[in-house]
Amino acid sequence: MTAPSPTTAPARWILGLSRVAPGDRIEVWEHRKLRCTGTVSQVAPHLGVLWLLEDRTGIPRLATLRDHRLRRCPLRPAA
Repeated sequence: MTAPSPTTAPARWILGLSRVAPGDRIEVWEHRKLRCTGTVSQVAPHLGVLWLLEDRTGIPRLATLRDHRLRRCPLRPAA
């Protein structure tokens, strides 16, 4: 399954981190490629950064508004 293109998908890009909170699910895009998805663990809006636990590996990752495009993940269907 391929990720939707950030230019064609109906995107709700995150422009500021003031409304992002721990527990939110986020996609991290870089150079029009989906880099990772995960759950936000910490947010520092005044620095423009957040930390998330990557879904695939469980490894904490740092994402910045300066270097990445961020958007909320669609909700996962219940299993």
